[in-house]
Amino acid sequence: MNKLFTQFFSNHHDSQWSIYALGLTTIYSKLLRQIRRPPFPTSENEEVNLHLGCGLVNHPKFINIDARPAPHIHYIRAIDNLAPFQDNSVNLVYASHCLEHFSHLKIPTVLAEWFRVLKKDGTLRLSVPDLDLLLDIYTENGNDINTILLALMGEQDYNFNFHRTVFNLSSLELLLKNTGFRQIQKWQPRSGELSTFDDWSNRKLLIKGKSYPVSLNIQAVK
Repeated sequence: MNKLFTQFFSNHHDSQWSIYALGLTTIYSKLLRQIRRPPFPTSENEEVNLHLGCGLVNHPKFINIDARPAPHIHYIRAIDNLAPFQDNSVNLVYASHCLEHFSHLKIPTVLAEWFRVLKKDGTLRLSVPDLDLLLDIYTENGNDINTILLALMGEQDYNFNFHRTVFNLSSLELLLKNTGFRQIQKWQPRSGELSTFDDWSNRKLLIKGKSYPVSLNIQAVK
């Protein structure tokens, strides 16, 4: 079955295959998780860190949660429902380029769920496409929509990879404040062990030989 996982992720651009493979592997994996899960990360001070929408990234200090199955995923489920975790039980919630996959109408509910599981003084660390940066890329490249289309709308190559809203610094700050978060500030990828991931938080678009950052990296404290 591990070969099936590998084949699924390497061939997910084939839409017909992805529909069947995702369904089969998800059912199988959810059943398997009832028997055993991947080893949970260990921490000397019993900290609990959640990596939401982790995809293929497997950080040793995080519990992995994703709707798509893979051998390293501890909980195969939608990341807007963290029912396995009690209120005030998590130290850090990390989600890179996930929040934009929810409808703008649902964002407050999603943030409230992530707020719920965090301990007092716990941290929510987010990375999302930054509309202001994307607009800069667009205007600097002759208003060519193709330069930002994938970053703005998602690759749309499987069921979950569609973007349904946009953010900039002021809009996300307001959403976080309205949820109850405080100490809202930008964070720097690769500045520490718990902020170093091979994901879009530090990735750039290469356009006509120039690299452009696309991410708004922001964190907040409960």
